[in-house]
Amino acid sequence: MGLTISYDLNLGSDSIELAREKIHALHQAAINLPFEKVSEVVELVGEPCRDEHNKMEELHRFLQLEAARGIEYENSYFFVDPVQLIAFTVLPGKGCESANFGLALFPETTQIKLRKPEPGADPNEIKPWGWEDFKIKLEEKRTGKIDETKVEIRTIPTNLTHWSWSNFCKTQYASNPEYGGMENFLKCHGLVVQMLDIAQDLGILESVCDEGGYWESRNTQTLSQSVGNYNALVAGVVGGLKTLLTQEGIEAKTQAPITDYPNYEYLEAEGEQQIKREKERE
Repeated sequence: MGLTISYDLNLGSDSIELAREKIHALHQAAINLPFEKVSEVVELVGEPCRDEHNKMEELHRFLQLEAARGIEYENSYFFVDPVQLIAFTVLPGKGCESANFGLALFPETTQIKLRKPEPGADPNEIKPWGWEDFKIKLEEKRTGKIDETKVEIRTIPTNLTHWSWSNFCKTQYASNPEYGGMENFLKCHGLVVQMLDIAQDLGILESVCDEGGYWESRNTQTLSQSVGNYNALVAGVVGGLKTLLTQEGIEAKTQAPITDYPNYEYLEAEGEQQIKREKERE
């Protein structure tokens, strides 16, 4: 939860040479900007693109994780791993999430797991593979076999054409006063927007969703007000949750970046007032 800027990139072509050219141009632009850190360009093909085959300590663990794209099928959501990716990671500044920029190529089809209905149930009622099947999945890993009486493997089209990318960067917590406050936040958020401007100039930007409204307005005052409202709202929600848990006799050990703010208690009080006003409007 927090103020985020999301973006989609699309090459509009199947050319690997063009994909490589665009990402290296974007990477060079990132090097010329005042990011805290810019990784090298990573190019992976086949199995190394799959997150589950990589160890947590590897440098590009989350780049590989976020390269997967979600697709909808029969009111369910499934993730598709790329077959090839060209990408890099930037860190705008303290408190800000890293942002990944790249292009990935996806298979035309993918296999999904669907749970078969229980005996006597409607045979057409095939449910998506969910958390309740975790024990079955563990058993599959242990034995290396799939119980075909409980699971159906179905091949479906991905409809993910050309080289594309979908990612987001949560910039809100760069506003922590201990990291430089509003000045640091505006720098971090602005750097991500600059990268998207360059991606647009390169002809690979498809869409942007900026919860701070800065992509559309380019107004730093509006952006500052947005992150201030977000900070108060998140603090109010976290504080309300802690109060609720305490009332239920549950020891609250909330881990949230907003609680690290030196002015957290003030933000919490402001957030509670925001929430109260919203309820009164309903």
